Amino acid sequence: MNRQFFFIIADSELELIPEELLNERCILNNARARGKAPEKILLDASHHHPAFTKLRDSDRRGRPDIIHFYLMLCLDSDLSAQGRLRTFVHTRNDDVIAINPETRLPPSFPRFVGLIETVFEKQIVPSTENPLLELRQKVPLVTLVQALKPDTVIVMDSDGEKVEMLPEKFANIEGERVVVIVGGFSKGTFRSDLSKLKHIRYSLGDRMMKVWTVTAKVLCAIDLSEKMTGMFEKKPEPKTAAKEKAKPKPKPKKASRPRPAPKKKAA
Repeated sequence: MNRQFFFIIADSELELIPEELLNERCILNNARARGKAPEKILLDASHHHPAFTKLRDSDRRGRPDIIHFYLMLCLDSDLSAQGRLRTFVHTRNDDVIAINPETRLPPSFPRFVGLIETVFEKQIVPSTENPLLELRQKVPLVTLVQALKPDTVIVMDSDGEKVEMLPEKFANIEGERVVVIVGGFSKGTFRSDLSKLKHIRYSLGDRMMKVWTVTAKVLCAIDLSEKMTGMFEKKPEPKTAAKEKAKPKPKPKKASRPRPAPKKKAA
C-alpha cells in the first residue's frame, strides 16, 4: 500500500517581530544591518534575545532554526522523493505555510530566513504560477488537519504512549492518508487544542529529544515499516514456463501389421 503522508510541524515558533518589540534597540540594529523594516524580519532568539524579557513564553519563542532543520529533513527524504509526502508549517499565530515537494530550500540559514520573510510579505513564493511556498493566515491546527481528510492522525508527544518499536506501530496503522504532527517548539507543550481531533499519541521515551531528531526517527520508522510489511506480503510465484519448455510428447507408435502366414508348398 502506497500511503500518502502529511507532516505538520505544529505551534512552531516562527513569527515576525511582535509589535511590542519593534522599538527595541537590538531589533532596530538588526533591521538596519539587514536593510529591512523591523516589522518585516523574523523574530530570532539568537539575535534578539536582549528584548525577550517583554515577551510571554520568551523561553520558547524565536526559533526559525527549528523549522529550517525540519524542512530540510522532510524535503530530502525518500518519502518526499517518491511524491508521497506533503509538508506544512503551522505557527503559534495560526499561520500555515504549505511547502511544495519540489521546493529546494537554501541550506544556508540566513538565506532561509530571507525566504520565509518574503513568504510572510507576499504570501506566495515565487509566483502564483509556480507556488512553491504558500502562506494562509488564521488557520488553526485542527482546521488544517481536518482539511487534509486523514484516515489516521499521529501526534509525537512526550506524554503519549511510550513505544520502543515505532516501525511496528506504523506498519499497523489503518488507511491511506496519514497525518503526522510534531511540535515546533524547544520547550513546553502544544498550545493548540487537540481534543477535537481523533488521534494517537506516541512518545519515543523519557529523554527529551530535539524536533529534528524526532522527525528523523519518524521518517526512518516509516521506511522500515514498509519494508517489514513487504516481507509478509505473498510474492507471486516465478513463472518458469518460459525457461522450462514442455517436452514434446512422444508420437504414438503405429500398430505393426501381422505378417501373413507362409504359403504351404503343394506336395
